[in-house]
Amino acid sequence: MAVTLRLKCSWKMDSSFPRDRMVINPVFKADWAIDPESGLNPDSNELCQDLADGLSAWDGSAAEIEVKSYDLEGTKPVYPNGYGVANLGGTGSSGMPRETALCLSFYAGRNVPRRRGRLFLPGVFLTSAPGQRPTTAQMTNVGALSSLFEGIGGVNVDWCVWSTLDQEAFPVTNWWVDDEWDTVRSRGLRATTRITGTTSEA
Repeated sequence: MAVTLRLKCSWKMDSSFPRDRMVINPVFKADWAIDPESGLNPDSNELCQDLADGLSAWDGSAAEIEVKSYDLEGTKPVYPNGYGVANLGGTGSSGMPRETALCLSFYAGRNVPRRRGRLFLPGVFLTSAPGQRPTTAQMTNVGALSSLFEGIGGVNVDWCVWSTLDQEAFPVTNWWVDDEWDTVRSRGLRATTRITGTTSEA
């Protein structure tokens, strides 16, 4: 039985607050048998752990990476059916604007909206500080994730685009990384102080 899984991958960055974790959500389709009562399969845990370990090797940091899998086609409420963690307890430090990201874009078969997806990778994990435009090395670094996603889980697992319109997952066939930065505003920290002023305007 095939199951479509959203793998929520989150890095523990700058604090222990859950809202400060940096998150990406790749989708995979797995040809597994899922226990209808528990909604679990041991392979889900293995997939999550393999992805956590792979992302840890990719980013080269000591930040904790937690991966939870969710059945995209499950009946709500949908609870995690797999879990993995790397660098347990580690807290990374961004040291730069957290909102800066580089986008891994991809599509399945045809480059049209319903077959296209994006993952915004935190700029802090790239090979050097961001300049006006991403360097070739930084773009290559993000592009390398395509090999991780393609190879994870073996022949029974495909990295996919999830079409909300079609309610179906389609295996990724092409990917690219543009030489422009993106801004993920939700990754910003909460303000801790402010300065104020008044004017003489009536």
